Amino acid sequence: MFGLFKQKTPSSPAAPFGENPLTDLGPRRMNLEERKQVRREMVYQSVRENLLLLEIISSMYKFKAVGLDERQHRFMVVVDVASGFIARRGGAVMRLNEVEKFLIERTFAQYGVRIDAIYWRFHPEVRNFVRGSRTGDSGKPVAPKAAPAPAPAAQPPLLARKPGSRHEAVSPEEMQAFERAIARGAKPPPLHLGDLEYQSDLAPLEPQPMAGGTQYGAL
Repeated sequence: MFGLFKQKTPSSPAAPFGENPLTDLGPRRMNLEERKQVRREMVYQSVRENLLLLEIISSMYKFKAVGLDERQHRFMVVVDVASGFIARRGGAVMRLNEVEKFLIERTFAQYGVRIDAIYWRFHPEVRNFVRGSRTGDSGKPVAPKAAPAPAPAAQPPLLARKPGSRHEAVSPEEMQAFERAIARGAKPPPLHLGDLEYQSDLAPLEPQPMAGGTQYGAL
């Protein structure tokens, strides 16, 4: 009879949205930390692919991106360059302030992320850098090359550069819609990276930049 007064182990409630909520409800929206990580990856990918468009290969530089606001919509980029670092566009050599303007405009046009400041550090004693691995990169660093590679015909899909990337590729159609919305000044549609959904209102917390322009040109 004492068993009548024992508490019963509560049974697990039935899942209100089925056995697999992720499958049933569609992609899960990224939380803030995941969105911050994606925006940082956007900056790294944009700088790399757009420097390549300027005929600059990875052995000619190394760089880091530092978030300037709490949500990391805005970044400062510090670039270390080797002795042979020369940017060209359409066969013409570009000045560093022109490179800065190109990177800043392209990063925002592609991904809606702002680069508020770019600083350059020159290493005349260095001919080539070996870029180390980052999270999401393959295990081996990129080996130096003797001559610049030709500019690619098309840009790689977002966040799917290497087999070890944390995220899956965004479809070209979604990226085009994302860029068109930025060009119109509208809120971009969500991007789907596998079973995760990234959406941004392009709104940093601080209304004023924390860094006063770039090293060779004012923003």
